[in-house]
Amino acid sequence: MADLSLCEKAVNARIAAGILPGATFCVYRDDARIGEYTAGYADRDTAVPLRHDAIFRLASMTKPITAAAVLWCADHGKLRVTDPVSRYFPAYANRYVGKLDADGRLTAAEPAAREMTIEDILTHSSGLGSGPVGEAQFARLDRAAIANPAEAVRAYADWLLDFSPGSSQAYSPVVALDLAAAVVEKVSDMPYESFLRTRIFAPLGMRDTGYTLSKAQYTRLVPMVRLSDAATELQPAPMGRTGHNGFPVGAASGCSAMFGTRDDYANFARMLCNEGELAGTRVLSPEAVRRMRTPHFPVGFAGMDEYSDWGYTVRVRQRQTPNVQELSPGSYGWSGAFNTHFWVDPVLKIAAVFLSNMSNAGGAGSVSAFEFVCNVMRSI
Repeated sequence: MADLSLCEKAVNARIAAGILPGATFCVYRDDARIGEYTAGYADRDTAVPLRHDAIFRLASMTKPITAAAVLWCADHGKLRVTDPVSRYFPAYANRYVGKLDADGRLTAAEPAAREMTIEDILTHSSGLGSGPVGEAQFARLDRAAIANPAEAVRAYADWLLDFSPGSSQAYSPVVALDLAAAVVEKVSDMPYESFLRTRIFAPLGMRDTGYTLSKAQYTRLVPMVRLSDAATELQPAPMGRTGHNGFPVGAASGCSAMFGTRDDYANFARMLCNEGELAGTRVLSPEAVRRMRTPHFPVGFAGMDEYSDWGYTVRVRQRQTPNVQELSPGSYGWSGAFNTHFWVDPVLKIAAVFLSNMSNAGGAGSVSAFEFVCNVMRSI
């Protein structure tokens, strides 16, 4: 086992200060576990300790699993990532870019320069739900009435885009990846969660991952909390049985609302680190994994910075700068809005997962997740 005491001390300090409820993490190198740790509480009010098999809301760590589902279909000849979305859903042809006027009115500004492709969705360059135009339309959406990707496709069918597909990059937090999940449903002729359980979760031994929880699994679900506005204490932020704010209970979404455990997600990350295989079971082809982690945009592309690029739903690190970005170039992964994070280093053969649940932890900007990354890299 590696000495990951820096990681443990950082987690313990935040728990002791009352600004982190609890966390669990694990780190693999060369597919051997070199460290794991669980500390704090599942429920601070009742002093229930956090278990290593606690179930967390994964939020946007759902998205890389959606990318894997799409790539599985591509591996098996059911789709091409360069396909236009309209090949599967004709309503998505002939889209328009929108604009907001000074009074907040939304109008169509111009026809999109080209159609959006599945690859545009996976790289957050489709323009769908990626800025103020998307936010204005989402504000009018009854997301609680959308229970599956097919319903989402119908709900977004008349949406205006923030920009023409492929012309810029801007994150689509709760919209575009639903289209990718719907394409998977259509080409596989299976409900999305059933597809994931059959093609991704079962082969990887991910028994506690999905959109619906059994009664026994629900007892392991970590209650949501938030950090007070003064950042001095934790407060309850109840979400009931839903996987994401505003989603119906059990909603299957390509972008969010998935539940899972540390070790389940570690199996997914290890599969990626092993070029698509885990314990002799192949889930994705090596080429599919390389596609997922390959930087998609050229240097200077609109919406990108000097430190990172995007693969398929994963941020790929470009530069290493001490105390700013300490992951090796080529490392990739993503975070969830509720303080979940993972990454894979394909050169050093590292796969790491950090899970906690705080509703306002900052997603990809979470301080505790950033500390975890830095401390793992300093330790190794």
